[in-house]
Amino acid sequence: MFVKKTGILLFILVSIITSSCEKDDICVDGETPLLVLEFFEFDAAEETTKTVSKLRIVGEGKNVTVSTIADRSDLQSITLPLRVDETVTTYHFIVNSADDANGVETGNTDMIAFNYTNKEVYVSRACGFVMHFDALSTTLETDAENWIKNIEIAETLVENQAVTHVKIYH
Repeated sequence: MFVKKTGILLFILVSIITSSCEKDDICVDGETPLLVLEFFEFDAAEETTKTVSKLRIVGEGKNVTVSTIADRSDLQSITLPLRVDETVTTYHFIVNSADDANGVETGNTDMIAFNYTNKEVYVSRACGFVMHFDALSTTLETDAENWIKNIEIAETLVENQAVTHVKIYH
């Protein structure tokens, strides 16, 4: 009798424990998305992608390049992280990046500020919250030698890395 009651109690306990687990206890989609940028030919009649030569990107106030792209690469599209603790992220985009004999940067630098509002989104119990960025806009600091000619926001909500958010024309 005791063994039978213990077996039934054990069965009920195991049933409760396994039924309280959710299928989403493993986080698959729990990452804050990166900003996707694509580069285009400024003077083309039709929208044509254009490679940026020896591109280096450095965050404002940082002395290292971003980790999401290979430094001084020839690229047509890139992904960049946006700050989750701020509503603006500023990057220095350096084309034809190189160092002179003294180790000083010789490329042409343009600075872009990405402005947005943070939107915390609950994904699941396993993933917790991720940040989405809404109302995306940009500010290009102009100078006498801007290599970036125009910036177009293609998608104002950054919640998906499968789409281009920003188009840069050069």
